Amino acid sequence: MPPSRYGRSGPARTIAPPRRDPHGGFSPAWLLMQAAQLSWEIRNILQLINGMRLNLSDELHLHREASDMLLNAAHATAIMEAQLPLAPAWSSGPPRVRSIFAQAREAGTDPAKVRPNLDLSRPSIDPQITRDVEAAHREDPDPDAQCAGTTQKKQRCTKTIVTGIGSAHCALHLTPTERQRRDTLRAAQDRRMQAVQDALEEQRLTMAATWIGRYGHRPHRVELPAAPSRPRQVSYLPGHSGLTPGEDELAMLELYDTGWPLLCPRSAEIIRVLLDCPRATTAHLADLAAAQAPERWSDGAQWLESSIWDGIQPPDLALPAPGQVPELDEYPVVRELRRYLNVGQREWELWQAGFAILVEACDDPPIETMAELLAFWQDIGILVPDGDEAGDTVWMLPAFPPSPWHAVYARGSLVQSHHLAAALDWLLECDVPQDPDLPPREVFNLVLSSGSPHSLDDTNATAHAAS
Repeated sequence: MPPSRYGRSGPARTIAPPRRDPHGGFSPAWLLMQAAQLSWEIRNILQLINGMRLNLSDELHLHREASDMLLNAAHATAIMEAQLPLAPAWSSGPPRVRSIFAQAREAGTDPAKVRPNLDLSRPSIDPQITRDVEAAHREDPDPDAQCAGTTQKKQRCTKTIVTGIGSAHCALHLTPTERQRRDTLRAAQDRRMQAVQDALEEQRLTMAATWIGRYGHRPHRVELPAAPSRPRQVSYLPGHSGLTPGEDELAMLELYDTGWPLLCPRSAEIIRVLLDCPRATTAHLADLAAAQAPERWSDGAQWLESSIWDGIQPPDLALPAPGQVPELDEYPVVRELRRYLNVGQREWELWQAGFAILVEACDDPPIETMAELLAFWQDIGILVPDGDEAGDTVWMLPAFPPSPWHAVYARGSLVQSHHLAAALDWLLECDVPQDPDLPPREVFNLVLSSGSPHSLDDTNATAHAAS
C-alpha cells in the first residue's frame, strides 16, 4: 500500500465535511478545505511561471509554508469532523492544529488514519517506466556497507558501496557487471524523472487553463435569477390599496422587461430578495441580501457599505508586459490568460463608464455603494413606498417600473445635453428594450431641444444611431 502524504503507510479514512452548517451557512471546515485546495493550485501556478528571468523562489518558499499550514489545518479539521477521541487536558477553548494532533496521539489515535478529502492529484506516468526502474533495481544486503575493494596501497577501501545495484564496491571499484547495472538503473531513473517532470508540466498547464475559466474572466453581467412565470390572468381586488399577489409577479416581470437588471451592477442580489420578500425596509432588504452570501457579508450594514462592483471587477493578476519575460510568453495558457484579462478589463471599464453616464443623465450623484444604488432606485421610481414599519419606509416594486428611457427623458431637462447623448448611445449599445410609450427618438429630441452650439456636433452620431 502506498505511503500517505503524512509519512505513514496504511489505510487512511478520507473525510469530506458537509458544505453547510446547521444554520444554513457555509461550514467553516468545508471552507478551510477549499482554501487548502486553492492554495495547492496556486503553488503549482507559481511553479509554472517561475523561470530564470522571473525569479519566484522567495515567493514559492513563503507560499509553500502557508500552503503546508493550510493543509495541516484541513487535516486537523478532518480529525475533528471524524469525532476521533482527543485528550481533554490540553486546553479549555477550541484547540489549535498542533494541539489537535497531540491530543489525538495522546488518546491513542493515529492522525494519519484520517485525512481531508482534498484533490491533490499526483501526476500519472507510464507504468512501464516504473517497471523498468524496479527491474533495474537490486537489493543491497547493507546500504551502509564498506567497499570490498582495495586501494593502491593494498589497504581496504573506506568508502561505502553504490546502493541500488546489488554491489559490493564503491564507484571507483565497480566491476564491469556492476557498472553496467549502475548505468542501467541511472538511465531508468532518468526516464522516470523526466516522465514525472513532463506529467507535472502537463498538469500545471491544464490547471492554468482551468484557472482561466474559473478566475481569469469573471462574468461582467451577473447571472440574474429566473423571472416568475407570466400568469394568464390577474384578479384585481376592488378597493384594495397596493398590489395583489398576482401583481407582485407582474411587477417583477415589468422590471425585467425594462432592462434595468442588466444595467445596474449587482442588481441580481436585490432581485433575489424582492422575489422572496416583495415588501421590505431598506435595512430588512440589506439583511436578507447579506444572508444570501454569509461568506462575504456578516450583516446588512456591511452589505450596504460594499462597492457596487464587488465580485464583478476583474481580478488584479499583475502579469509582466508581453516581451518583458520571453520565457513566460512561451506558455500558450499565459498568453490566453493575458488576453482574457485584457478583454475582461475593457468590458468592465465600458460597463462602469456607461453606468456612471446613465446615473449622471438621471441627475443623480455618483453611485459607489449598494446603499447609494438603493437610493438611486428609490429616487427614479424603481422602488416606491408602501407604508411605514417602525418608523422606516417599506419599499416595493411599482406595477409599472419606469424604463431607462423614461428615467433619462424625465430627468433630461436638468442635465447637459452631451450627458444625455452619451447615455442614449450607451442604452442603444446595450440593446436595452425600448419603451413602447417613449421611443428613443423622443429622448433624442430632448437632446436637441436642450442642446447648446458646442454640443450639437456631439449629437450627430447619436442622431444617426437613433434613426
